[in-house]
Amino acid sequence: MQFLLRSLILLSVIIAKGHAEEVKPTPEAKSSMKTESETAAKPMPEEKPEKDKKSTKKEKSISKSLPEMSMGDSKAPVTIIDYSSLTCAHCAKFHTNVLPKIEKDYIKPGYVRMIFRDYPGDQVSIKAHQVAWCRGEIKYLDFLKLLYETQEKWLSATDPVAALKSIALQHGITPKQFDTCLKNQELLDQIIQVRLEGQKKYNIKATPTIIINAKIYPRALSFEEFEEIANSLLEPTLEKAKKNKEVKEIKETKEIKKVKS
Repeated sequence: MQFLLRSLILLSVIIAKGHAEEVKPTPEAKSSMKTESETAAKPMPEEKPEKDKKSTKKEKSISKSLPEMSMGDSKAPVTIIDYSSLTCAHCAKFHTNVLPKIEKDYIKPGYVRMIFRDYPGDQVSIKAHQVAWCRGEIKYLDFLKLLYETQEKWLSATDPVAALKSIALQHGITPKQFDTCLKNQELLDQIIQVRLEGQKKYNIKATPTIIINAKIYPRALSFEEFEEIANSLLEPTLEKAKKNKEVKEIKETKEIKKVKS
């Protein structure tokens, strides 16, 4: 509980300072943010030493990190780390318009590996990221894609959380699973932990923030921008692949001539 409270307080401070892209929440979202911030700010009653020991054990048990979610070959020469928020419009545009092209031209051929990390910017996005994890790591990327594709629909609804639930129920999540997911304190801690670690390591001030081979790009890249960056990094690899292809073609030509003669 102490870890959760500290995490929520830190997250509230970070958001208040504008370290994430500002999202215009609905009145319900604003109310939710105020209520949870006020609750987190209340001091905890003093506990006995025995309870402190139990609390320490619990803190250790919920500090397990989320699994690393990625697409592509782990040995790919280019690695992208994407920190995005599910309520960020620029993130949605990148995920729906640019990522499919990157996947087709760079990830599937084995040139690029892409790692996805949650970076919620408000209380509604925290719930959306929890929903993405509802069915575990096997379905995480599918739900991430779904929630970005339907972002405008559920985010502009009078009750975004109810709209999220409606979408989730249409894609294999039961009402009980949905409610349990949003009440999962360990999952909440893990998502916030990813955000805090990312902010600390890369000084993230906006979403999306995209890191390509350790270089930070604090914005959504167009496919043309990504292509220029990736091709410059892949130049030695592409040159080697071109030579290998030429050698293979020469060998095949010689074999054909040999057979004919």
